[in-house]
Amino acid sequence: MTDKGASVIICCFNSAARLPETLQHLNRQRVPDDFQWEIVLVNNASKDDTVAVAQAIWSAQTPHNAVCRIVDEMQPGQMFARKRGAKEALYECLVFCDDDNWLGPDYVYVAWETLQRDARIGAAGGQNAPVSDVAAYPDWFDAYKAYYATGVPAPSSGDITERGYIVGAGLVTRKSLFLEALSDRYPTVLNGRNGHSLSTGDDFEYIKRLQLWGYTLYYDERMQLQHFIPRERLTLAYRDRLLEGIREATAILANYEHALYILKQVAHKNKRKLVLLGPLRMFLARAKLVRRDYETERMRYFYLAPFNVKGTPIQQSIKKFLHRN
Repeated sequence: MTDKGASVIICCFNSAARLPETLQHLNRQRVPDDFQWEIVLVNNASKDDTVAVAQAIWSAQTPHNAVCRIVDEMQPGQMFARKRGAKEALYECLVFCDDDNWLGPDYVYVAWETLQRDARIGAAGGQNAPVSDVAAYPDWFDAYKAYYATGVPAPSSGDITERGYIVGAGLVTRKSLFLEALSDRYPTVLNGRNGHSLSTGDDFEYIKRLQLWGYTLYYDERMQLQHFIPRERLTLAYRDRLLEGIREATAILANYEHALYILKQVAHKNKRKLVLLGPLRMFLARAKLVRRDYETERMRYFYLAPFNVKGTPIQQSIKKFLHRN
């Protein structure tokens, strides 16, 4: 695996109509002559001409210094496709480009540069602008556009770990970290969109896992993309289906948020001492002999204790990941 390079992973399910513009934007990437990169198109059980469209475009033109190839992932689901793409990738720097993402001309090289800033950066992103084939957006769109993976994360480039998330459209991360955090050893709860299902949150679950391991999140304003939103996704029916998927994912992600909150509380405390005193602190809180919340004490003990303590399946999953068991 070469260090100076990047792998752009495009996960496709029936993407024939969306791919041409996406690939044309990738054809316009500007990279130095000594920078190698690739496009890995993951065909995720498509039933249309996705593969033929990509091959036709690449036979006419390929990006500067890039290799373009196609791999198959027959198990439906965005996260399964992303994992397949990551496994096949030649480079440590991964750029996840959805089939409707139009990357700005410097996106790929800036993505690589961003990860070189600090080994603690686990994931990075840029600013995502909406673009559509409608004459005007619906009146409600401005209030909901963040749910369509668009927006500007911060006023300027810098650490956005406190923000707590980076959207999956244009997500930049490290291959080794991605494959370890999402290995079969640590099954994910959220596996992303599956065909026509609008299940979501898989990218956020990955980001929360990075934070559990102490990695930071970074925003680079030079990374800019346009997220194409066709008219059929700007209906109230589609919006409400999207929001339902987000609500379901949010309920799961709340468990990660709680774990991160607890870790932040004890960041500068003696964790071994907290574990040893845990049963006593819980007893005193439950008996209301101290001004402490019992549930907070219980969850603190749960996540810090290196041994098995009763918890829900999702809490057990988070704890296993946290302790790298």
